[in-house]
Amino acid sequence: MTTAEIEEKITGIFEGAIRQKTVKGVSYALVDQGGVSRHYLGQAEPGQFYDLASLTKVVGTASGIFKEMAAGKISLKDRVGDFFPAACSAVTVKDLLLHTSGLPADLDDVWQYQSPGEVWEAVLATKPLFLPGQESIYSDLNFIILGKILEQVSGQDLSSFLREEIFAPLGMRETGFLLKGKRDNFVKTEITKERGQVWGNVHDETAWQMGGLAGHAGLFSTLDDLARFSSFYLTTASPLVAGLFDYDCFERTLAWIRWQKGCRFLWHSGFTGPGLGLDLENGRALVILASSAYPKRGNEAWMLARRQAAKTFFGGGYREEKQE
Repeated sequence: MTTAEIEEKITGIFEGAIRQKTVKGVSYALVDQGGVSRHYLGQAEPGQFYDLASLTKVVGTASGIFKEMAAGKISLKDRVGDFFPAACSAVTVKDLLLHTSGLPADLDDVWQYQSPGEVWEAVLATKPLFLPGQESIYSDLNFIILGKILEQVSGQDLSSFLREEIFAPLGMRETGFLLKGKRDNFVKTEITKERGQVWGNVHDETAWQMGGLAGHAGLFSTLDDLARFSSFYLTTASPLVAGLFDYDCFERTLAWIRWQKGCRFLWHSGFTGPGLGLDLENGRALVILASSAYPKRGNEAWMLARRQAAKTFFGGGYREEKQE
């Protein structure tokens, strides 16, 4: 399909989701060499800040890790134990990025901890469920640890490091942790038992208990800034970006999901509704922002709509054989 045909079909998918009240609004963009085509559907408006949830992993933490790797400060072979004592000391940076560390998906009952320090101590005390490389568990703990490794190596907190070393150079002035501003500029997420209406603060419970600053979740951003981030991936000649396609381990590469085997397609999504697709075969990107956790989590209808949009963008379903 041409870009115009892809755009028309994706717009139809999202307008249908809004009509069915799956979400109240969708901001999305298609990025290619011709520029950025932005769409604000339903109640979506330009300049709104969205909770990126797990897009924090690829937009923030992994970008920082890759930069420090390029500078020779971090290696894929480095072990967690090289940076701090931990129950998973033998796990490598590569294991963490590939989600093959063996660590569980998250901490049990994160509400029991009284401070960010207690949460971090619990992460350090968590033992892998199996030896590294044997299986894949998508784990927030992997990226909490990677975020702390970045802080250890850089001597800065994660927010300052990413702002100065990643976001500012890319012109991403509307991306960061603990953003300040009028609450009406932020898109609401869930109405929760523990916190009431989550609005302008990170939705993820573990990131919240860590003070809103964590390697796995906590970033807020806008459509324009994520378009800038995507453009960097599409235009950079970085060997690290090219090297992402050296891996297809349990359907993943370093930090990203491999949408189709053998294709230079990268994908990641977030619990609160966003999605980011990079098609390096054809030099284009898809940015999706929506709040599917409002008013409550478990929005499977949005997950389906988002997956349909990604399938349209990539030209084939997840992990299907490459379409000729």
